[in-house]
Amino acid sequence: MTSVRDIIIIAVILLAIGIVIATVVYISHTINAALVSNPIIANNTLAVSVISSADVTINYMDYLYLVGFLAFFIALVVTSWFAASHPIFSVIYFVVVIFFTFFSVILQYVWSVVASDPFYVSALVSLPITNYILSHLAYFMAVFGLVGILLMFAKSSSESGFNG
Repeated sequence: MTSVRDIIIIAVILLAIGIVIATVVYISHTINAALVSNPIIANNTLAVSVISSADVTINYMDYLYLVGFLAFFIALVVTSWFAASHPIFSVIYFVVVIFFTFFSVILQYVWSVVASDPFYVSALVSLPITNYILSHLAYFMAVFGLVGILLMFAKSSSESGFNG
C-alpha cells in the first residue's frame, strides 16, 4: 500500500513548498522594492526595468507550484496503477485515506495560520494558485485518495499480480 502513504507525504511536501515559495516571493519583493527606492537606482531606467522584470519573474513561482502539484497527482496515479494489491484490502485503504484526509485538515489549518500572518499576506497576492490549493488541501488529498483506491483496486486479479 505504497500509494496510501504517498498521500500524506504529498500533503506535507505541498505545505512545505508552499511556505518556502511564499517566503521567497515576500523576500524578493521586499528586496526589489528597497532597490527601486534607492535614489541611485531609481534614476537609472534600465536598472528599474530589470528589477521590475525580476518581480514579474518571481511571480511565476505560482505556476511552478501548480506544475509540481499536477506532477504529484500523476505520480500517485502511476504508483497506484502499478502497485500490486488485493481487493480485500480496499476497506483498510479507505479507512487510512479518511485518517490522512483528517490529517490534511490539520495541515490546511497550519496553512491558514501561516497565510494570515502579516509577513505573508502581501506575498500571497502574487500566489493565488498556491493559496487556493493549500486552503483546500483536505479536499485535494481526499480526491487523491479516492483516485488511488479506484486505480489500485479496480484492476483484475491477473493485472494486480495475484493469481490465486
